[in-house]
Amino acid sequence: MITRFLAAVLFCMAAATNAGAQTQGRRADVVVELYTSQGCTQCPRANRLLGSLSRTEGVLGLTFPVGIWDYLGWSDTFARPEFTDRQRAFSEALRERRRTPQLILNGARQVSASSWDDARAALDAERAAPSTPIDISLVRARGGRVRVAIGESSSSPGADVWWVDYDSDQISVLITRGLNRNRSVSHYNLVRRIERLGSWTGAATTYERSRCLPSCAVLVQEPNGGRVLAAAYIERRGRR
Repeated sequence: MITRFLAAVLFCMAAATNAGAQTQGRRADVVVELYTSQGCTQCPRANRLLGSLSRTEGVLGLTFPVGIWDYLGWSDTFARPEFTDRQRAFSEALRERRRTPQLILNGARQVSASSWDDARAALDAERAAPSTPIDISLVRARGGRVRVAIGESSSSPGADVWWVDYDSDQISVLITRGLNRNRSVSHYNLVRRIERLGSWTGAATTYERSRCLPSCAVLVQEPNGGRVLAAAYIERRGRR
């Protein structure tokens, strides 16, 4: 009897340890992408707006720096060509002129990031819009490995699965040339890398990654700058 009791206690302790070793990701109802540049005068304020929106429950805010304003004397230190390509795809899909700073909400609507009131109104409208529920989970296990699971859906229009590495800490850069000379520009949820993992056609699908550093997200998105259908993310400990 004592032996069986001790075995049961050890089993429970092991299960608790394994559960504690995992980090369960959060699901995002709205993905807000900011396309910004260190060389434009309106962008520092837009960056702060993204920081504010990202603190809203159910919102995943992501900052994508682009180099559209580099010709004014300062080259953005975080801009990447693939970020510009992503912004261009949204603009073409939405039939909107590409502008910076620009907010894209769930890939379905865009608004200038210069107006906080317009941005909040667009966020409220997107949260109220009907959506097709898709099961998605993101789990970080012992050793740092991350497992992505996307559930089955008979109504899937076909989608791309994107992996995003981002930094959830506030990062500031001192600008020494151009229009923002001698200003410290802060970035929030700064994207470091985006990579297409594969396609999702409605069948249950899983992916594994070796790490999530420092924070990461997975987006299920209709192709060619289409709507974001589902998203989940894991942020560095100490963040929300």
